[in-house]
Amino acid sequence: MPGLILTRLYALPKPAHRVRTQWFTSSAAVLGLKVLFFGSDEFSARALRALHENTKSANPAVSHIEVVCPPPQHKKRGKKMKVEWRATSEKWARRLLIPVHYCGGNDILGWDVPPTGEEFGHHDRRFDIGVVASYGAFIPPRIMNQFPKGMINLHPSLLPEYRGPTPIQTAILDGQENSGVTVQEMHPTRYDAGRILAQVPCKILLGMTRLDLMHLMGHMGGELASRVLGRLDLVRQQSQEQDESRVTKTRLYAHMDLRVNWETMSAMDIMRMHWAHYGHINVWTFLRLKNKILHVKLLELSLPKKDQKPLEENFLDLCPGTIMHRRLVPYLEIPCIDGGRIHATRFVVASKQPCDRFQFAAGYIKKNKTARFLSQGDDVRRPQQPFRYPEGYQKPDLEHALRMYDTPMPKLRQALEPDQEPSEDTWVTDPDAQ
Repeated sequence: MPGLILTRLYALPKPAHRVRTQWFTSSAAVLGLKVLFFGSDEFSARALRALHENTKSANPAVSHIEVVCPPPQHKKRGKKMKVEWRATSEKWARRLLIPVHYCGGNDILGWDVPPTGEEFGHHDRRFDIGVVASYGAFIPPRIMNQFPKGMINLHPSLLPEYRGPTPIQTAILDGQENSGVTVQEMHPTRYDAGRILAQVPCKILLGMTRLDLMHLMGHMGGELASRVLGRLDLVRQQSQEQDESRVTKTRLYAHMDLRVNWETMSAMDIMRMHWAHYGHINVWTFLRLKNKILHVKLLELSLPKKDQKPLEENFLDLCPGTIMHRRLVPYLEIPCIDGGRIHATRFVVASKQPCDRFQFAAGYIKKNKTARFLSQGDDVRRPQQPFRYPEGYQKPDLEHALRMYDTPMPKLRQALEPDQEPSEDTWVTDPDAQ
């Protein structure tokens, strides 16, 4: 009878629905696989680091690893070409002295799996298996078949939920409290539709951003993939097909999706949009200044702290989007349609350099005491239109609006620090063979 081991997974909660676990009936392990890793973003970079750490363990499931990522993008500045973008996975691969191969999304149809580096002295220079994590392009069956043990994929959701390119962003926008990471077989014709090999749950704390979850889930996914590779044949024997009746899909988000609609969006709606795309696309709005309509990006947003008083006692009488400020207060306060408030501290106006709250106030609202952000750009040849409340709107109760933030924001370090002392909920039972 195989034993149970406890695996530390950073303050994991009980999942919202049952997550499949496996009983392994043998201690036989597949050791020393040569892995070709496909990835590009922060999620894949953290998974790469975890797999690289496995190569240094006493009984490594991964003996050698190399990276495939999109090539860097260059832009001409003056007479020189400078790198404008480089994949995060490549940055970490260079830092860890891992060999890197370039293959862009359009080049993969004619691309072939390279041999392992000659300096490693392998008798068989073929890679054993491919591991994919947020690579950004569909890998055709022709390439999958070049690996003797096929390919597996790390996906930051509990499949079949949130298939597609933005599972983390969509989970935050939906207000989900639980998510997870799935290791699945690569499907030859569809994204994220392969057989499930293993899953691990993860809690989404209030205030976690896209980058926070990418780092946390990437590390969890890399550790889970290492354990799957160490028991690959046994895990595949007990893999399961996905339940198509539970499939939900995600989509790519564009700049227009992050425009704030002050007539309909609550404070939490705006904050979730900010958290979901933090570090990638900025939430934005309009500001009318005399005969100009300015495009304003809200770089840093936060919710008021517990017992933090509003800057205006009559803030519920102000139109949503109205800018409230005080001389020495380091944030601008903005009321929302639900009676909530958000604080903004950094801005970009009309593609200029980022500015803080004091620079923004001095340059754009010092002489305009009734300035407010707009959902749409008005015709500057006409007077500014009054705020239109939605049909059936009822003014929020003051007592409810002030109690809205009685629940303090959690300390995210409790979920992100790997060296903390575990609590009772920090451990989950995972049936891995001793």
